Amino acid sequence: MPGKLRNIFFIVTFCVLLQACNGETGQEQEPGQGQPNILLIMADDLGYSDLGIYGSEIPTPNLDALAQNGMLLTEFYANATCSPTRSMLMSGMDNHLAGLGGMRQPPGEAYENQPGYFAYLNFRVASLADLMTDAGYNTYMTGKWHLGRDVYNGPRARGFKRSFISLDGAAHLGPWSWTGPVNADYRDGDELVNVGEDFYSTRFYSNRMIEYIESDRDDGKPFFAWLAYTAPHFPIQAPKESIARFDGWYDDGYEALYLSRFERQKELGLVDENMEPDDLEIFATRWDELSEEEKQFSAQRMQVYAGMVSDLDIYVGEVIDYLKEIDEFDNTFIMFMSDNGAEPGRRDLSETYQQHVGTAYDHSLENIGAGNSWIMVGPEWATVSSSPSRDHKFTSFEGGYHVPAFAHYRGLIDGGTRSDGLGTVMDLMPTFLALAGTQHPGTLYRDQEILPITSKSLLPILEGEASEVHDESEVIGWEIHGYDVRAIRQGDWKVVWDQDYEGPMLFDLSENNLERSDLANELPQKLEEMVKLWDQYVEDNDVIYQQ
Repeated sequence: MPGKLRNIFFIVTFCVLLQACNGETGQEQEPGQGQPNILLIMADDLGYSDLGIYGSEIPTPNLDALAQNGMLLTEFYANATCSPTRSMLMSGMDNHLAGLGGMRQPPGEAYENQPGYFAYLNFRVASLADLMTDAGYNTYMTGKWHLGRDVYNGPRARGFKRSFISLDGAAHLGPWSWTGPVNADYRDGDELVNVGEDFYSTRFYSNRMIEYIESDRDDGKPFFAWLAYTAPHFPIQAPKESIARFDGWYDDGYEALYLSRFERQKELGLVDENMEPDDLEIFATRWDELSEEEKQFSAQRMQVYAGMVSDLDIYVGEVIDYLKEIDEFDNTFIMFMSDNGAEPGRRDLSETYQQHVGTAYDHSLENIGAGNSWIMVGPEWATVSSSPSRDHKFTSFEGGYHVPAFAHYRGLIDGGTRSDGLGTVMDLMPTFLALAGTQHPGTLYRDQEILPITSKSLLPILEGEASEVHDESEVIGWEIHGYDVRAIRQGDWKVVWDQDYEGPMLFDLSENNLERSDLANELPQKLEEMVKLWDQYVEDNDVIYQQ
């Protein structure tokens, strides 16, 4: 058991023994006594630079305060899309082993009946929520599950006592789905439900989580709560008053904002002070090439996005205020992260959605962000959100899965600290289990054979006792969907394959993590070594990759 956590355990144990000696209790310690609550806050498609603490102009005082009084994790990695990341969280292992080699089963006979491609959290892994329940925790989740649409593979079946989830992935204002002007599907426990016109996802998920915690507060158990927001995932939607807070903020365009955030990241020490921003040719459409009307529509999209991020912070603040009111804030370990990088797409311009514009959808300038609009923020603003990293969600460049993250817990973490040590979403399972005073069961759980985890607890980093938990020899791989969204990393060396580029690219991340200098031609032997590691990763994780 790590240092500070061990000290907390000894103090609690001493107090229990002292009470027993004084005749106050002769009972054994019940599960949950002395264990911290655990709150995991996950944003959806939030870019690396979208919080104030990471360089954003968007005011996020509540999240910034948690980070400033906790530990900022500057080298934390998810996956390149949402459900693979969630499977890694819930299993503590690679997404292929957990059943989410793709968000959907890729086409082709090779993927049929393969447990790594079931497109739901399979049953050869132990679920984090089940293990936390066994450790004496009440378990709750609200928001985006995305690990199975059916009751048998939903959150209740995988260990959550109470849950309210979006089955469609993301919808924000009112009852409509992200797939079109039809009712979105939600599941309240095991029951399919629809929501009304007054629904706002960020507000609802926060309030429902507070209700869950309050409902069991008298039973003396700690809670494990997964607050899985769908903001700021597309379609970008927010209440009018939230959008209005940012009137005029983005009229200077995305190029100016990128330069501003990059300089702010230098000031914060997130970018080397000698590093220059990318050439503005990274923006496929330059701001001065847009007409005045196009600039207005573009700025309005970012204004809505900012409203969503700001609201995310506001409602997190309400959850934090509630924990303080019930005197549980100091006893709650809080982890924040995004599920992947910023979304660059503009599928709102496709026929699927354009056919509804002028009828169900109103895409006039003054209506962008309303519940009857279906708009995406676009690649240029997503490039800003990704700063300083290269590219976006759906890629294996750093912009795809190098995400903002921090942890806060006064009983364990020194405030105002920062770690540049590598960590992944897989490492959260052993971290949470260690906090709960338990561990992964290994290869057998509830009389069923399961896969063991190889991820590492981050507690040595969080306690300040170690700078790394992953040594230079460890290999981490990423792949989704059976096509070129894949990468392999060992230490500071990384190889990236991407569908938009020919051949593998080799990067030395010790120089910088901006992936500007492809060393594949200069260092062919190193490239060959890394490709062999990729081949081993494929074998170890049951990856089916068809070139």
